Amino acid sequence: MQEGIMETCRSKEPADQLIDHIDSYLKDKDNQYAIALEGDWGSGKTRFIEGKLNEYLEKGEYNLVRVSMFGIATADDLYERIVMALVHLSDKGMKAQAAAKTIGGALNGISRALIKRTGLSVNLAVGIQSVACLMLKKKHFLVFDDVERRSKHSDDLALFGTMNDLVERLGLKVMLVSNAWEGSDVQSMREFDRDVREKLIWKVYPFKPCPSALAKEILMGDCRPSEDLDMHSAILAGVEASGCVNARAMIRAHELIRRICSLEVLQNTGIALQNRFYALRDAVHFALLTSMGNAPSMPQNGKPEEWLSPEALEYDRRVSLYEQYSDFSVIGKAFDPSGDVDIEDLEQGFKTYIWKRYPSNRDTLEVREIAKSMRCAYDLDDDNVDGLAQRYYVLVTRAHYSVDCLHDVLEVYYLLSDLKWECPFSQNDFIKYCKKVIDADLDKASELLSGPVLRADERRKRRALAEELERYARTELNKKMSSQLMISEGAEGLTGREIARLLNDAAERDVKVLVNASPRVIVESFCREDAANQEALRKFFVHLHNVWIPGGVPSADLVEWILEIKTALEETNVETKTGSMRRRLFLRNLEELESRFGYPVQK
Repeated sequence: MQEGIMETCRSKEPADQLIDHIDSYLKDKDNQYAIALEGDWGSGKTRFIEGKLNEYLEKGEYNLVRVSMFGIATADDLYERIVMALVHLSDKGMKAQAAAKTIGGALNGISRALIKRTGLSVNLAVGIQSVACLMLKKKHFLVFDDVERRSKHSDDLALFGTMNDLVERLGLKVMLVSNAWEGSDVQSMREFDRDVREKLIWKVYPFKPCPSALAKEILMGDCRPSEDLDMHSAILAGVEASGCVNARAMIRAHELIRRICSLEVLQNTGIALQNRFYALRDAVHFALLTSMGNAPSMPQNGKPEEWLSPEALEYDRRVSLYEQYSDFSVIGKAFDPSGDVDIEDLEQGFKTYIWKRYPSNRDTLEVREIAKSMRCAYDLDDDNVDGLAQRYYVLVTRAHYSVDCLHDVLEVYYLLSDLKWECPFSQNDFIKYCKKVIDADLDKASELLSGPVLRADERRKRRALAEELERYARTELNKKMSSQLMISEGAEGLTGREIARLLNDAAERDVKVLVNASPRVIVESFCREDAANQEALRKFFVHLHNVWIPGGVPSADLVEWILEIKTALEETNVETKTGSMRRRLFLRNLEELESRFGYPVQK
């Protein structure tokens, strides 16, 4: 993002400042000179000229005559373009055919007069130049656009002379428009460009559009209104994140952004407002990056070894941005010429992104906001704290927040307790509400509660509460794992891979719950499955060699479970030759486990 963008936009937009400068130039009747406008490619110079500047001039005494110098080689070419621009201007008040007839009549009249006086015929070039001079008036403001795109073989001296003649002899107001020359590019400027700067142009104005002004002009005209979502602010946030000041890129992205703004998911008040805002901001950000040709990509070089160095931080930023962009793959597909993205694709892509990147519900976000405010309680008075406390108590009893912010819930509970705030429920009720949140996501709760954050408080009473919640989460998770492993014999539908996954998940949580998986079901699945599923089951028991056993000694139940699997496998046969080979390997793995665990065992 360019420095000073926001300060400039808060006062007067750059386009309005530029119009003020041009207006001052047009009002200067005492001096004959030209001005120049320079800006980056695609920044919207022509759009500004034909739009905002033209609208402003139409209210005053000047008429805009824009002439593109693309491909122009000679002064004759330039005069022809001027005449055609004047025809186009006159076409607003008369038919093109009538304008052409007027030009033809003027040409014939000039030619006849010169032939009568001199006896010489007049070529067309002289006629075009004469007609241009006859048609040009003091009210015309000549704007020569695309100066740097004239022919490489142009007669620059003649072009310079023509422009100088228009300014000094005819007294016309002239502005030259080109891409900006910056840094080393100045060295590659053609001699004509340097001469024009030195001799003809008195003032050069930079064209640096404000991102927010461009966004308002190009992207926001037809946004679908929303009951609660400020789409304009979300679009502006996306524009600022992309750093886009390229009008052409915005124009290319406009249709996609318009379609995204029309999605039903953005109207869904069941999704937290903050989440919808951020997802729309990201969509605009990614759309503009892609339309500028800067779609995020994975860095080619590895991460620098120096930790926290600027290079390492930039590497992490680029990886994170690429991963986030990949989660919103429908954006890139929409710009692919071979891609076919309809509104259903956009709707599904947006939903998938928002659920992955911004899954928190409204209660979760509100709990976090309250916790953030309460951490600065020393800046608050009683009325402020009371407002936060009342909202907090409602959220706790509702228990709809994510287990991710359980730490915030406990922190605020302790803070309010330290302030001796009157709580509408008992500590037992508070624990009951927390358990309800834990039940909604046992896996994550068990992981979070066993971490250091909730157990770091030095006060015994607080640590005891966190430990009680941790024991509850672990116990309930074990029950859940045990029930998942209680697969009845003869059950169909679970493959060897799926059984292996269940066994692996259970072992990572608590190896003791493995005994709930029927040895007979494991063996039957192994015998009827194909090679890949047999190997998945067998490799789990290879992996079991490295699983941590609490206390270092397996329970008697676990050892008995392994022996039962081994016995059941010995009593069965596998029909295929390769299957028989895998059965022998499986038996050897079980024997090694038996040897490793051995005795003594926990009673």
